[in-house]
Amino acid sequence: MSEPRTVWFDFRPHHAMCALAVLWVVLALVTWPGIGCWLAAAAYFGAAGYTRLRRTNWPADVQAACANRGWALPRDVPAPVDREPPIPFRPMTIAELYAGVVKIVVRNWPTLIGVPAVILTGPVVALVAANQIVEMVMGSPQLADMVVGGGGHLRPGAVALIVAVAVAFCVVMLLGDGLMISIGTQAADRAVRGEPIRFDEMFHRAKQRKYAACRLIGAYYLILAVMLLVQVVAVSSVFYTALVPTLVLGGLVSVVVAILLCLSPVVLVLEKRGIADSFRRSIEICRPALGRVVAINLVWIVAVMPVVVLCMWFPTVTPVVALMVAPVVFGLVRCLQMLVYADLRMRQDNYGQELRTAWARNTSG
Repeated sequence: MSEPRTVWFDFRPHHAMCALAVLWVVLALVTWPGIGCWLAAAAYFGAAGYTRLRRTNWPADVQAACANRGWALPRDVPAPVDREPPIPFRPMTIAELYAGVVKIVVRNWPTLIGVPAVILTGPVVALVAANQIVEMVMGSPQLADMVVGGGGHLRPGAVALIVAVAVAFCVVMLLGDGLMISIGTQAADRAVRGEPIRFDEMFHRAKQRKYAACRLIGAYYLILAVMLLVQVVAVSSVFYTALVPTLVLGGLVSVVVAILLCLSPVVLVLEKRGIADSFRRSIEICRPALGRVVAINLVWIVAVMPVVVLCMWFPTVTPVVALMVAPVVFGLVRCLQMLVYADLRMRQDNYGQELRTAWARNTSG
């Protein structure tokens, strides 16, 4: 019989809220002067008081993960039982798609929102800290002379450092995006099939495909970057006026290509295909319903626009908004992509019956 694991600390939700509130206070005092951090700290302090008064526990999967590591006392937290599937197992309307996304994300927020929040926090804080350091350096004449040479040009060492930091940041973001794609897609698929979603298990499964997802996302962004670069070169040329129709056509082609390839991460994770085959399969699925896929994506893009406008009007709150809103958007969009994949497949083959059978089998007990 194994010995009981030593519990180092009974970590509860209100402890996490307090820690995040203190983090925002420190950031407000050290790097991000402005009202944004103070508002975030006040919100987390309020959440800490609310969860403490209501004696809120972690969801069952998070509680089990913490208890297994000795971070919390083991508690018998009953997992919620889903009696109704999050989506109808038939071709869905756009409203039904988004209703299904909300149901899945609300039921599984620790995995679909918590993981993106943790992944995004480090890079965003590092980026803002780097920006503060640059402002401090440029504000000091002695330090500025070490970075900027004669004629106002950056010295080669400064250029190399900037490039190295930018490359490292892109690599970290690609790896994080690959991990978030794997977790979001697999969690949404298991939710639709009625399978239990355990934080530890999902994280382990996602790590097995994160590098493949990272390579695919890198290839996807590279394709779009090349198409954008062609248009930028055309705009900068002396033949800009003559090339206007071509530029408009090129812009439309770029949008169409981005839409046709948008389901390739889902195909990569669920069907376990290679990068080129995932692109081909995504085009095959999306092409018969291109207008529908465009309309579905326009809904969330329009919904996010007020947040973008807020960040443009109040730049001091942009990092705070990024850390608080971006994880929610990531969770919703990754889940949405999986449901769009399921919807299009139900319109093209017998995928709805496969999902219905899986749901009945996994929830019959």
